[in-house]
Amino acid sequence: MHLITIIWTLVCAIIIIGYPLYLYNRSSANVEIEKKNNTVLFSDRVELLSFDLRNQSPSWSFILEVPQITEDILYNNPILFYLESESYCLKLPLNNATMGYTASIHKNTGKVYLTFKSLVDGVSNFCVPAWHLSKLKILIIKSHDKRIYGDWGAKPRKHTIYKGLKKAGININDYEDVLGYFSNIASIDFKGHFSKPKIHLENHELSSTG
Repeated sequence: MHLITIIWTLVCAIIIIGYPLYLYNRSSANVEIEKKNNTVLFSDRVELLSFDLRNQSPSWSFILEVPQITEDILYNNPILFYLESESYCLKLPLNNATMGYTASIHKNTGKVYLTFKSLVDGVSNFCVPAWHLSKLKILIIKSHDKRIYGDWGAKPRKHTIYKGLKKAGININDYEDVLGYFSNIASIDFKGHFSKPKIHLENHELSSTG
């Protein structure tokens, strides 16, 4: 009888001590899983930035501070640029035959350079009327989804994004088409509207978008 009582007491003690430990460990495991899932979801995204070019003095160049373009992003992630005017929003670089200019985009760590040249000779600076420009939109691709890159293996390559979009029937020159496609694959992380870019281009080492 005493033996049964002792055994029962031990069983109760084990339950009393062990059950809270089980709940704690289970809770910790769930937290870790949730953290991991959130990290994966957060990293699988496309960052969207919008820079307001309206109300600026006519100019042939703009310098924009873009701290989101880190050195790691610059060399490892595709970045797409779209220029919005009064009638369209198309990928840079572009030729505007109607207005008579070419628009080029260059990037460096923390900065973006937007320049305009005359279509007549491709060299002369073209002073764009302030009323003509609206926004510069930047898409930083942080998603590694194969629907964007194709079968890229361990590390995505920037040039494969063009092939991936073309294969999906997406017109990379059409901002709305591209954004709609990305929104079905990754989270669009809108960073907000920014204004007051610096005007006039100085001597900087530039990196072309390709």
